[in-house]
Amino acid sequence: MTPPAAAPAPGALAAAIVAHYRRVRRELPWRATRDPYAIWVSEVMLQQTRVATVIPYWERWMARFPDVRALAAAPLDDVLAAWAGLGYYSRARNLHRGAQRVAEGGGALPGDAAGLRAVPGIGPYTAGAIASIAYGERAPLVDGNVARVLARIFAVEHDVKSSIGQRTLWQLAGTLMDALPRDAAPGDLNQGLMELGATVCTPRAPACIGCPAASACAAHRDDRTDALPTMPARRRADELPVLAQIALWVARGDEVLLARRRPDGLYGGLWELPAGATLAAARRALGAGAAATPGEPLFTEEQQLTHRRVRVDVVAARVAARARLVAPGDPGYDALAWHRTADAVGGTLGVSSLTAAILRRLTDENAPWSSTPRPSPSSPRATRRSSTASPRSATTSTTTTSARPRRARRRGSTSSSTTTAR
Repeated sequence: MTPPAAAPAPGALAAAIVAHYRRVRRELPWRATRDPYAIWVSEVMLQQTRVATVIPYWERWMARFPDVRALAAAPLDDVLAAWAGLGYYSRARNLHRGAQRVAEGGGALPGDAAGLRAVPGIGPYTAGAIASIAYGERAPLVDGNVARVLARIFAVEHDVKSSIGQRTLWQLAGTLMDALPRDAAPGDLNQGLMELGATVCTPRAPACIGCPAASACAAHRDDRTDALPTMPARRRADELPVLAQIALWVARGDEVLLARRRPDGLYGGLWELPAGATLAAARRALGAGAAATPGEPLFTEEQQLTHRRVRVDVVAARVAARARLVAPGDPGYDALAWHRTADAVGGTLGVSSLTAAILRRLTDENAPWSSTPRPSPSSPRATRRSSTASPRSATTSTTTTSARPRRARRRGSTSSSTTTAR
């Protein structure tokens, strides 16, 4: 693709972007290091997450897992707990898996983009970021911010998420990198493009008057910044498929029985109330050793994700007083354990925002079920609720959130007993 007629040579454009970046760049903690591991963590955290949110997480993460070996040796539960609150937690699982692979190979990240892409969880963008910033390699990158900048400057009409759109954007990023003056740092060009997208060439009302690429930008010249980049149409909420679940609330004193999702799939590696598509399936999730007797339906909690909606009907349940936890009966779970409810609600345990919302409602002192005895397997005096289960007694809460785990702080084990399926 050739630049518009008004655009300067690629080398001049690349130099202008670098000069602007050096002049106005934000002072961020990961920009004070060339440690490839630290840069890797920052780039993964920054995907779909605001810088202001990432800074404290990155600082705590680096204190808890200062290098690849520390991360590789940590239990996945600890990794997810440290990540909780950032959302899109497959990123944390991929970081952990990638660190384990790197540790197996000696503990040092590969020194170029091609080698980095062989690490599980590192794609073309992350490889380009690490290679250019940490190693000074002339490796281009394209993320959402860079895609917007390039699409506007070069009037890319293709859907930026389509195959042809991505191919065009990567070619343009490569052209700029190849034309970068020899005395300029490749990492500064890549960070400069990302900085432009984040602070100047924003999705709405871009600050073109302060942009170093304004004179070269086709969208600015033709007053088309609102039309570019071309994005795929978003599905309306009522068009999204619904994942319906029934979750069992089994409590004893200040503890709640939780099941841990297997690492792959939705909510992978996180703890939640045992659930299934039907009441029978939810009961099977507890395994034979803790088969639950369902009580009354309490409420319905809903969450809207990017590609689906999740609806959870919460049902109070009880188990035998001396029930022994065994391997979960649902293949979607790999462990059952009693956890302090306060740990799950307060953020010291890796749970999704949906589970945290459910537990907050369950522990709300003003909730109607808080004034009746809770079903408890730990006391022979545990009684069933006096009210009769009725669908009319249930309430519904609808929330629109991302599938994010709750923020967590590092602490010792929060589980009093755990059964794991291997």
